[in-house]
Amino acid sequence: MRTLTDGSHTRIAVERVGVRDRVHLEASGAPGRPVMRPMLCPLPGSSVTRISLVPDGALLLADDAVHLQVHVGAGSTVEIVEPGGTVAYDMRGGSALWRVDVEVEDGGTLTWAGRQFVAAAGSTTHRATRVELGGTARLALRETLVLGRHGEPVGGCVHSDLEVRRAGRPLFLDGLALDQRRVARLSLGDRRVVGSVLVAGVRLPDDVGTPGARFDLDGPGTLLRSLCDDAHDAVDPGWWSAALAAVTAP
Repeated sequence: MRTLTDGSHTRIAVERVGVRDRVHLEASGAPGRPVMRPMLCPLPGSSVTRISLVPDGALLLADDAVHLQVHVGAGSTVEIVEPGGTVAYDMRGGSALWRVDVEVEDGGTLTWAGRQFVAAAGSTTHRATRVELGGTARLALRETLVLGRHGEPVGGCVHSDLEVRRAGRPLFLDGLALDQRRVARLSLGDRRVVGSVLVAGVRLPDDVGTPGARFDLDGPGTLLRSLCDDAHDAVDPGWWSAALAAVTAP
C-alpha cells in the first residue's frame, strides 16, 4: 500500500487578516492518481469561508493514499462541504489510506459536512482523523460510514480512528473496525450504516438527541450516533442543524 509520502496531498489554510480571510488551497499527487481538489465557494455578504472538496478521479482504489490537511486560523469560520460521497471500490486484496489532519486555533470554527463514505465489497480502507483544537476553538463534524453499495449483500472493511484534542489534552477518542463479514456484527448487528455528528468546544442543548444516541463528552462536546440500513436516514437533519447553531453561536 502507498504511504502518505507518495500519495495525494490536499492542503487548506485560512487565516484572518483584518476583516477578511486569506485562503490558501493546494492539491498535488502522483501522475495517474486522483486528488481531492479544494474549491473556494464564495458566500456573498457572509464572513464564513466555504470550501468544497471535489475528487478529480475515481476514489478510492487499491494503493491510494489520500492526505487532507486543514488549518483554521484564529477568528476564522470555515465550512467544508462535499458535493458527493466517496466510494472505496473492490481492491482485490489491496487496501487504501485516508488521512485527515486538522488544526483550529483559538477563536476559530470549523464545520465539515461529510457525505457518505461507502465501503464496497472487496475494499479495505484505513481512515485516520486527527484534530487539534485551541482552547476556544469549535468543531462540528458529520460522518456517515456505509458497508456495501446498493444491492451488495456484504460490504467491505473500514478501520476508522478519530482523535480530537483540545488545548493539548485528549477530548475524544473513537475507533471503529467495521467489517460486515465479521466484527461489525458485534457493534452493528444487522445494520450496515453508521451516522455520526460530533460537536467539540461546546455541548449541544439537552433536548438534542435521544438516550442511546447521545453521548456527552467529559469536556465541552457531544457525540450523536445512529445505526440504520439507509444512508439517507443516518443523520437526523435536526442534529446537524443543532450542531451548526451551537458552534457558530456568539
